[in-house]
Amino acid sequence: MCGIAGLLSFPSLKPNDRESVRKMASLQKHRGPDDEGTYDDAVCALGHRRLSIIDLSRDGRQPFSSANGNLLMVYNGEIYNYIELREELKKRGRKFRTKTDTEVLLAAYEEYGERCLDKLNGMFAFVVYNKQSQTFFLARDRLGIKPLYYWHKDNRLFFASEVKPLLRLPGFKASLNRQALFDYLVFNRTDVFDETFVETIKRIPKGHFGIFDKNGLTLKRWWNPEKFLHKNGTQIRPKEIFSRIEEILVSAVTLRMRSDVPVGSCLSGGLDSTILTGILFSYKLAAGDYASFTASFPGDPLDESDYIRELNKKYPFKNFKTYPTTDKAFQELETFVFASDEPTLSPAFFCQYEVMRLAKEHNVTVLLDGQGGDENFAGYQYFHGFYLRGLFRRLRWDKLLFELLRIILRRQDPLAYQVLLFQLMPDALRQSLLRRQASFLQPEFFYAHIGTSRIYREFFDAYDLNTSIVRHFQYKLEHLLRTEDRNSMAFSIEARVPYLDHRLVEYLLGLNEDLKIKAGQTKWLQKQAVGKYTVDKILDRKDKIAFSVPQEKWLRQEKWQSMLKECHADLVRSYPEIFKHPSPLPTKGNTWWKIIQLAVWKNTFL
Repeated sequence: MCGIAGLLSFPSLKPNDRESVRKMASLQKHRGPDDEGTYDDAVCALGHRRLSIIDLSRDGRQPFSSANGNLLMVYNGEIYNYIELREELKKRGRKFRTKTDTEVLLAAYEEYGERCLDKLNGMFAFVVYNKQSQTFFLARDRLGIKPLYYWHKDNRLFFASEVKPLLRLPGFKASLNRQALFDYLVFNRTDVFDETFVETIKRIPKGHFGIFDKNGLTLKRWWNPEKFLHKNGTQIRPKEIFSRIEEILVSAVTLRMRSDVPVGSCLSGGLDSTILTGILFSYKLAAGDYASFTASFPGDPLDESDYIRELNKKYPFKNFKTYPTTDKAFQELETFVFASDEPTLSPAFFCQYEVMRLAKEHNVTVLLDGQGGDENFAGYQYFHGFYLRGLFRRLRWDKLLFELLRIILRRQDPLAYQVLLFQLMPDALRQSLLRRQASFLQPEFFYAHIGTSRIYREFFDAYDLNTSIVRHFQYKLEHLLRTEDRNSMAFSIEARVPYLDHRLVEYLLGLNEDLKIKAGQTKWLQKQAVGKYTVDKILDRKDKIAFSVPQEKWLRQEKWQSMLKECHADLVRSYPEIFKHPSPLPTKGNTWWKIIQLAVWKNTFL
């Protein structure tokens, strides 16, 4: 895990470019405190900060050069199958001088070109500079786990692992991206496709690669989840499906335990992280001193300590707790916003930040996390709505009524059927409803951006459950991955997400959606396939709280309400074309948080 930075400039570098790239790398020292490296020539400058995970020697220093010296690479991430890939390359005559996954990645690119991406099991963002052709090859992993941002102006392309180094470049003028702001405030979404909150800074889209040369930047998609969608008629016996899911997930966890530094886990009281813990101990990948880290809220209904204690009776892990409070969040607000790079959606992300801080205090450098389980196994309550819509479209009335009844009897969140009602509304009614919920925005701003929102046009227009899951991988998951990346990297920790092993994602997308929600129950497939690795008390939970915090209680405190009024007034003054004045303040806690985050972010970065 690292921080990367660089520039390719035609016809040549300018006098201050080399120093600018060095500063960009230095601003990302938290991503890589263990080593640093630079390279420059007439048209290119590269910078790297290294967090040593595999092969802690200086052999892993970057920029990393090919044997013939023509290719130079800076790379952020981990290639988990690097051992197997190295053996494949050896059989093709490749020789290796180090034990790093970095060398394997560059050798794979040299051997296969862009086709090497299909062979990688990992999380990655990397840039290869070809001296002879004076080109950049830039690539990101399938699901956007690792970030790669760029600023392209004239015949120059700067890149970095975070937004903030690009904002500090000489001559850069930042302006707010209105579409990103709209999706943030109206749909609770960020990190949509290639957008950032800064108009001229973009990201290489997940599952894409780019080539930059004298002719400009060309982007191409190399992985698309829609390709793996279930086709009617595919018939596999359930026991075979359960066995295959277990096999892939165990393999994914095993690969992600490859590390030359201590590994621990983020642990909540939900299915995803507790199943991962169970796999670790069942396959002897962890011992009794294995450390897990939890955010706890004593005395609050959201506290999950009882579930973790129950799991601890089955597996002998060590559990360390952090106790985030509203006072701590208030004190750390500016530091947290700076680390986050862009606004976040709720105080839950601050609590994740505190979990990472706790792991750092216990000298753990790699953390396994359950991110992706909800997307893969249809865990969010509103997935019911997309499932019901698919049944409605296919005229499966008996199944539709049965599932709707089970949802009601299980007392699931109202979102389970509200999403269905929203989808069945006429477009004008849907927009009117959204407009009322965002009454603090100027009507002109709202209607200028609703039609160009990918979230409105594609995410909420998914016509069945499996299509909705694809849309989550395309338009929702990445904001969770971005905040996890920034929170972990703020404390020089690498977060690994076994549920996002591409083999598991692709396999599950190919399965019939009737296996994913059954009798009003989300995650039915996960429970049947790997539920044995957790405990009954967790399996039997009917609530779905994700990684939640008592945000309403926190943000109703006088100091937060005072800050909210100040931040709202600041935004009204700065962007009167966006925010209504006078207008009532929003009434929901997560919108309070977003208003505060946005104003603090604006004043920190813009």
